[in-house]
Amino acid sequence: MSSRGAATGSTPKGPGNSSRSYDSSWDALKFRRTARPLRINKKEGRGARVSRTVKIQDLEVKGGQKKRGNLSISEKPAGPHQIPFTVVNGAGDGPTLLVNGGIDGSEYNGPAGTLRLQTELNPTEVNGTVIIVPVVNTPAFEARWVYTNPVDYRGLSGAFVREIPRGGSGHPLISYQVAKSFYDNILSKAEYRLDLHGGDIIEDLLISTMYTRFGEDPKRDDAAFALARNFGWVWIREGRPRPGAKPPYEGQPVPITMGTEAGGSGRCQSDIVDMVFKGITNVMKHLRMLRGEPDIPKKAKVYRPYHIYSERGGFFISDVRAGDMVRKGQEIGVIKNLYGDVLERITVPQPGVIHMVTSPAVYQGDALFEIGTDISEVE
Repeated sequence: MSSRGAATGSTPKGPGNSSRSYDSSWDALKFRRTARPLRINKKEGRGARVSRTVKIQDLEVKGGQKKRGNLSISEKPAGPHQIPFTVVNGAGDGPTLLVNGGIDGSEYNGPAGTLRLQTELNPTEVNGTVIIVPVVNTPAFEARWVYTNPVDYRGLSGAFVREIPRGGSGHPLISYQVAKSFYDNILSKAEYRLDLHGGDIIEDLLISTMYTRFGEDPKRDDAAFALARNFGWVWIREGRPRPGAKPPYEGQPVPITMGTEAGGSGRCQSDIVDMVFKGITNVMKHLRMLRGEPDIPKKAKVYRPYHIYSERGGFFISDVRAGDMVRKGQEIGVIKNLYGDVLERITVPQPGVIHMVTSPAVYQGDALFEIGTDISEVE
């Protein structure tokens, strides 16, 4: 995924941003982080619920059952627009966990992990409820569309509104309709959420988890970090809300959320898919939804996002790959015109790990790299 989802709290790309742009909210906001994963305290009743029937639109799933459904969105010219999902309603008590992929339609490793989850989860072994939506943004998925979709050209992450706009003709409202139905019928029912991304077609990404430290409720922030830590990957991207940014989902209640980044460039790789599946089950063990303990590394590395934007448009050639460590002042790429002349040399303003590298065709103001800076190690 690009760093655009609600789980990231990242800086958008575009010509309005400076060439070397630091997320200044890091300086304004001091943050705290729990080094060790949080554990669910059953005595507190967090997430506890009596096994009951789960109802999503016309689908009803009793405790101990697993059923498939189709979320109704709207009517298209050729027929209904629906999104496939699965509910695993466990035999035991526990929280409700939403596992979704495909907020961005051309990111694949995360959604592929949910396909395996749907077939392998046994409701008799689950405490609580798991709602699985492999691909939310189906119009973008079907068209292999980057960032938005080919119908209304909106990004789904920014389409979560309380009321769908009405009146006029113009562009269809498909993104608003998807977001509204997904929120009202599924997202609002969950206490925890795994928002699985995978690097868009034009991106190469470091395999990492991510969460946002909003700063308003330290316990919620710590719980989100605990999800990311217990997913079991070494790198954790810690985002912050941009100063002055509107609250996500227009301030509507949302689950405690973490996300993933895994792979990119339009590929789906079985080894990464296996890592995603293991990460999901790790989190379920952390939440006491499955038996056992999470299998995670003893230490993880947490970093802050820093974006480098282009000053010129042209043909971008990178000297580094996602996951490479870079030092301050190091040249890591160039932009050339189609005559081969060098227009811009890209250097590193501060040391870190390469989180994201974009593809060669760049416009002036595009994000070229995201670098993970201020790296800290946690247990």
